[in-house]
Amino acid sequence: MHKIVTLILTAALLAFSIAGHAVTIRKQAAAVDTSKRNPVKLQDAKPIIGQWILVEVAPRATGQRIPENRTWEFRPDGTLVTSGYNRHFKRNDTQSFKYEIKNGMIVTDLPGRPGKQLRYQVYDMSDNTMVLQGGLEGFYFFKRK
Repeated sequence: MHKIVTLILTAALLAFSIAGHAVTIRKQAAAVDTSKRNPVKLQDAKPIIGQWILVEVAPRATGQRIPENRTWEFRPDGTLVTSGYNRHFKRNDTQSFKYEIKNGMIVTDLPGRPGKQLRYQVYDMSDNTMVLQGGLEGFYFFKRK
């Protein structure tokens, strides 16, 4: 009985927390034109090495997007460092984990989930912009820092 009550209270708190922190969604920005898709099958990490600003995320390439403002730094040693405001945790944070290029895709560890991985396909890329498809959000819209 105690487990059931605890489970119900936990579910109620989670639902309240999610409802209490609505995410502002906005229409697609003009920063990345996904109508001119330029997919990239990565041979190595060279094209992505450096710092990128995660500007927005979205479940689809077109349509509504969720604003972000996090830095993703792909380091040559296979480390990915993300930092800035984390809208899921409602605070600034820094996370560091491993990544590698496999079958043309970026494969990362899933922070806090040992043995789990996320995969990202480079959906579009130019000198100063990059769109990744995959992960937990769907599409990730970046500009080079």
